[in-house]
Amino acid sequence: MAERTEERTRETEATVDSAAATQTDTGVDVGRLDGFQTDTAEEEAESGGSYFSLRALLVAFVAIGGGIAIGSLVPVIPFVALLGIPAGAFVHGLVASERRYAESALAGGVSAGLVTVSSFLSQFVLRGVAGGDLGMGRLFAIAAAVGLVLALVGHYFGRDLRDGVTRDIE
Repeated sequence: MAERTEERTRETEATVDSAAATQTDTGVDVGRLDGFQTDTAEEEAESGGSYFSLRALLVAFVAIGGGIAIGSLVPVIPFVALLGIPAGAFVHGLVASERRYAESALAGGVSAGLVTVSSFLSQFVLRGVAGGDLGMGRLFAIAAAVGLVLALVGHYFGRDLRDGVTRDIE
């Protein structure tokens, strides 16, 4: 009887080791289907996870870029493309399982700066040929700051809606 207990203990330890090796970045422990967490999953839950994720940054760029693309379809009203930034960040906040404010802010700032500079690029080229002050860096910085704030606001409201929808009614 003691041999069987010892054998089951070794099998359980081997299962825990293989489960720790199959744990992915998504926060779901694929190797364990019996409801128990491994030590590494418990440590991650206590530490709060990572502060920055490249995958979440890529998703934020796609969501915000999609919002800018949809916003730029309105041809008459100027700067409507910038209103796509909070819309894209809202969607990112709605679908993200964790708070990803840094990724949304970075994606919103860089996207706003690039969209603004690229829309005024022909004027910068003409001024550069004429010998005037370019000021492209200042324009990028101002647009990036505005995009950063818009992305943070959009992500906040997306997270707020997600929290309200997923919260239990008491």
